[in-house]
Parts: sequence; C-alpha cells; structure tokens
Amino acid sequence: MKAKDFAVVHDVHWLPRPVVYAALLSGSGLVGPAEADSKRRYTFMDAARLADEAGLQLVGPPGHPFRSLEALRVQFLFQGSEKALDLAITVAQACWGLGKDLTDMSVLKDLVGSLGLDSESLDARIKDSRVKDGLRRQTEESLALGVFGVPTCVYEGELFWGQDRLPQLSARLQGTPGPDLSHVKEALSRPYLVDRRKKKP
Repeated sequence: MKAKDFAVVHDVHWLPRPVVYAALLSGSGLVGPAEADSKRRYTFMDAARLADEAGLQLVGPPGHPFRSLEALRVQFLFQGSEKALDLAITVAQACWGLGKDLTDMSVLKDLVGSLGLDSESLDARIKDSRVKDGLRRQTEESLALGVFGVPTCVYEGELFWGQDRLPQLSARLQGTPGPDLSHVKEALSRPYLVDRRKKKP
C-alpha cells in the first residue's frame, strides 16, 4: 500500500523526518546493505522485484552507495510543509526511478520547484547552520530511540522498520495489541553467547 493510501485508510498524517543514514549505521555499529558485494547485488535485485510488483519504473541511482546529504538537507528545510511527503516521494522517484543525481543542485531545485515549493537560493539555504544542526539533531534523536535503518516508522514509541512492516503498523493502528513486552525484555536480558564484535586475543 502506498504511503498516501495508508494515511487515508487509517486517518493518520505522516511526519517525514530525514536522518543521515550513514550516521545511523555508524552509531549502531552496522554497514549499509550496498557496502557488501553480496548484499549490494541482492539489494538491486530486491528493488527490481519490488518495483515490478508495484508497476514502478526502476533505473537506479547513478551509483550506490551514494551521497544523499544535500537531498536530506532539502527535505529537512521543507519538513514542516504540507508537501513534505510529496517531496520525499518525488526525490526518491527521481533517484531510483529515473536515475537522477541527488548531489546535483539543479536536479534538487527542479524537484522542489515541480511541487510549487520555493527553490530560490536553495543551495545557500541548505548550508545554513540551522539546517545542518537540525538534521544532525534529528539523526541523534532517532539513534536515541533505537532507530538503525530507514525507513522506520514510530508509533507510540514502537519502531516499525522497513516498508514491509506497514501491515504490522496497520494492525496496531486498528487496535491490535502489541507483543508482550515482558517476554521481549526477558529475552533481551539474556547474555550474548557469541559476540563477533569482540576481537579475539
């Protein structure tokens, strides 16, 4: 189900909050799916299958992993706008559907302008310290919540990671109770029996 359709069905309003994915990964001790060759191949195959299933065009970004900082700052700049979700969708479609380079400010200006948003001096505006600091702060706040990947939805403090978890979020919005947290807490209290993060002597 598309994000807009989901919002209508459940009478909710999306509040897109851009975060720096690389910082989430570093803060969580992880690497991105495109940073390992086998997962990079699978990521593109999975994206192709999902696009085919949804009837969407897929060209893919000019390279992957790619720099998204400029696009994230643009998204932060307009996150208070009623068109924030439209912008997020438009930018994603431009990159993955059309292969546009998101480091190209002329591309970002065109995308912003296509939605009737102010694209004047966009490159200077996203360099403002309030934008830079705000995006950094949002990323840190997300890390504090336990967010480690994107997209992640947060509802009443519960995290739902990945677009394939929308059915679970849907159930929660319809009143289905969540898992027994005492079981979750008990399981998390158990020790690491194997910990590959620790270096061998």
